[in-house]
Amino acid sequence: MQTNLINPLGPKLILASRSPRRVELLTLVGARFSTLSVDVDESALPGERPDAHVQRLAEAKARAAVAARLDLAAERDADEAVIVGADTIVSLDRVILGKPTSPDEAARMLERLSGRIHEVWT
Repeated sequence: MQTNLINPLGPKLILASRSPRRVELLTLVGARFSTLSVDVDESALPGERPDAHVQRLAEAKARAAVAARLDLAAERDADEAVIVGADTIVSLDRVILGKPTSPDEAARMLERLSGRIHEVWT
């Protein structure tokens, strides 16, 4: 029997993310969690730095999950929970690259990044 080392007696975690990798990481560390998919506009603001952008999105996702959770709590008793909001972006030459919308766009993005120094922000 595996002991849950992350939150054995405390509130459960709610991951406000669609990321399969984040689900995998929380599962690997034995966290008791559920996911709550939220819709957040992920467009960068004019002149927004990559670090500020990813922080703003993570917070927006967590806030959207809290709002959704409050709606659920009004319908039924909701357990106490900790909500985790996260986002990851890639920037090249301080320009935020959006999420690719197709396999072709993903291939072009990887080609653009290949052999060049770029940053991944989470």
